[in-house]
Amino acid sequence: MQRILTSICVLAMLCMFSQPAVVFAQNLPLGDAAPAAGNVLGLGHLGRHIGDIERIIHFYHDVLGTGIQGRRDEPRAFFTTPGLRDFANTPDYAQFRAVILPIPGTAAEAGKGQEATVEAIEFRNMNRRQFVQGLHDIGSSRLVLFLRDLDKALEKLKAEGAIIVTADGNPVEVASRYGSGSKERAIVVRDPDGYPVELVQLDVLPKTTAPADSNIIGARVSLTVEDLEASEKLYTSLIGPELKFWNSPSFIKDEAYNKLWNTPGAEFRYGAALIPGSPVYMEFVQFRGIRQEKQDTILQDIGTAHFLFMAQDAEAALSRVKAAGLRTVATSGSYVFIGPTAPAFFAKEINNFFIEFIARSPVQNNPAKAPAKAK
Repeated sequence: MQRILTSICVLAMLCMFSQPAVVFAQNLPLGDAAPAAGNVLGLGHLGRHIGDIERIIHFYHDVLGTGIQGRRDEPRAFFTTPGLRDFANTPDYAQFRAVILPIPGTAAEAGKGQEATVEAIEFRNMNRRQFVQGLHDIGSSRLVLFLRDLDKALEKLKAEGAIIVTADGNPVEVASRYGSGSKERAIVVRDPDGYPVELVQLDVLPKTTAPADSNIIGARVSLTVEDLEASEKLYTSLIGPELKFWNSPSFIKDEAYNKLWNTPGAEFRYGAALIPGSPVYMEFVQFRGIRQEKQDTILQDIGTAHFLFMAQDAEAALSRVKAAGLRTVATSGSYVFIGPTAPAFFAKEINNFFIEFIARSPVQNNPAKAPAKAK
């Protein structure tokens, strides 16, 4: 009898240790866009607050293969307006310039445009600090790009001397959160400002709206949070009940992911939601078992980021933000017309991460004037 019990215990232990280390509530489908059923119509961009616009264009467009609005070599002048200064809460003498970098595979329909973008914004004539956060630090974010050929992209990045976050500098195979039974090969690098970018190749490529010659075929955006449930509750209140989350059932400790993210000994919990009107997932990751920092940045600090949500109604978006106990960044405390029909505002949420809402309004109310070119 004792031998039988011992054998059963051994078999149970073998079964336990033979299971995959990562257990997600379900694998998330890729390629389908969630309906825009509420006030939020889609993900507008991942905003990146940068040190030098030319270095960023080279990294994302020339090396990784994003699109670019306008000519690659056109001059991008610094400018300012009273409305934009209020909107971003910058000093009167501050100026800024930006470039829009569309991400292939993030449009709801092929050939329609309207991809999610990286919007890189460079400020000058104001005090800014440089921030480089670990992936486990609260409020840190990263851009995740799905690629057809990871090795091709990595060869270019290594030739450029890009900083690699992943522990041994090589791609790691991890259990995938996406697709049916697929695996991921992935690596994390830093852009010229130290912002993390995770590059992923799935063993079964998902359907995509990206052109056939694009190495980038999709994206997701990821945020490290202090409390998973609190963050999911917050974003559901801001975006609406149509934001549906999938969660890992418990904390996970997985050596492959710790190697990928360079988070030795950490455990993590994971949640994801498909952004309305978009095929892009927003991820939330909560860590424990590793020392974390929670930085308090200003919007313009180098290395910081924000997510832009496109909305139907600025009043509704602002009302939700205020009901959640958040404040706008704008000196006016309200939304600002950054164009004749574009009311918009920034807010800092509970993880000290910035979010932005822009709506389309038929009403013109003290819009920002046309940009004044810097002399």
